[in-house]
Amino acid sequence: MQTRNKGLILSFIGVLILSPDSLLIRLVNLDDFSLIFYRSALPAVSILIFLIYAYQKSFLKSFYLIGLPGIIYAILYAITHICFVYSIQNTAVANTLVLIASAPIFAALFSVFILKEIPSFFTWIVILIAMFAMIIIGIGSFTTSGLYGDLMALIVAVGMGFSMVLVRLFKNKDFVPACLIGCLLSALYVLPFGINFQLNINQIYLLLLMCFIILPIPFIILAISPKFTPAHEVALIFLLESVLGTAWVWFVINEIPPINTIIGGALLLGSVTIFTYQTTKKTN
Repeated sequence: MQTRNKGLILSFIGVLILSPDSLLIRLVNLDDFSLIFYRSALPAVSILIFLIYAYQKSFLKSFYLIGLPGIIYAILYAITHICFVYSIQNTAVANTLVLIASAPIFAALFSVFILKEIPSFFTWIVILIAMFAMIIIGIGSFTTSGLYGDLMALIVAVGMGFSMVLVRLFKNKDFVPACLIGCLLSALYVLPFGINFQLNINQIYLLLLMCFIILPIPFIILAISPKFTPAHEVALIFLLESVLGTAWVWFVINEIPPINTIIGGALLLGSVTIFTYQTTKKTN
């Protein structure tokens, strides 16, 4: 009972920390390859420090213990990080966040076939409401010029959904070391390309905030939460990023979303809030 609530609370904390990420990408103003490099290499440092502190003498052994599932998780981690940058750089922020918000659908579907974990009727209703909200948000915002970015966002959603199911399937494994491997993989991916090392002080501050707090903490939480709570429920909580991320862009750089985004966002926020309240109430 308390375990499930722990997963929900962790997920809420994770999405709140992650929510300004899209805004910072806009503000830092770097090319795709440089952005992927810094968003991979710098979080790797913070995750490495965490692992050394947490595991101490078992640090090296923790990488061996992740096994093949951990390697798969690391590859998914790298793919989602790379594709997220490509998406946010090649389409509107709202497009990216709306499509990534479809992760619960993929998590629920993967859960059915892999975990044989059938979501409750209430959960399916919430998922359908959330999907309807995303359709409302997306009306008029999807353009052919942003098709590549939209596709990248969809890949992120599939990867996140599968990652959550993978964590729940292998509850006995600690996937936090896999996050470090994933960071290194995505950093290695862009090394052959030109990286901009001539950063101004504002870009440095933004990258430090993004890469040492906003990125590593939520994704460590994402690697832990499904151990306590079903994968599709964790994904539903992370839906809130589509609302909160849009709000950050709106308030800070005055990128005002259309009325359909406001209506759909309110519906999405309301459905996830009700879902969390009802789930927590049942488990008390």
